[in-house]
Amino acid sequence: MRKAIYTKLIEIPALGNRVFQPYTAGENPTTPYAVIKMLGEDPTFENRLGSIWPFSIFLYVSPDSFVLLDTLVIAIKGKLDNVTLTTSNGEKFTPEYIKTLDDFWDDTRNLLMKRVDFDIGGARK
Repeated sequence: MRKAIYTKLIEIPALGNRVFQPYTAGENPTTPYAVIKMLGEDPTFENRLGSIWPFSIFLYVSPDSFVLLDTLVIAIKGKLDNVTLTTSNGEKFTPEYIKTLDDFWDDTRNLLMKRVDFDIGGARK
């Protein structure tokens, strides 16, 4: 799933190939860039056979452009929300946009950041 998500995100011209996994962006990557964080499986309590796989996209931009941050959120939602993706072994999944969190100042990197959350619905095997 992660590779399919990555493949869609690098289609966004402003990001190019600057899409990373957690802790792999390096010391001072060129901005803007995104980080994909896959979260653990959550059961759905309404259906004991169901589950969701949440993931988040963290966006980082230079501190001079909230407009770029907002533009990237829109682009990411367009690339992932209710779009059917295919894993390398042929399994299909469809992320669903959940929410966008507040603008955030990352004082470690001195960058603006925003988190965009998605869920992938599925069935336990």
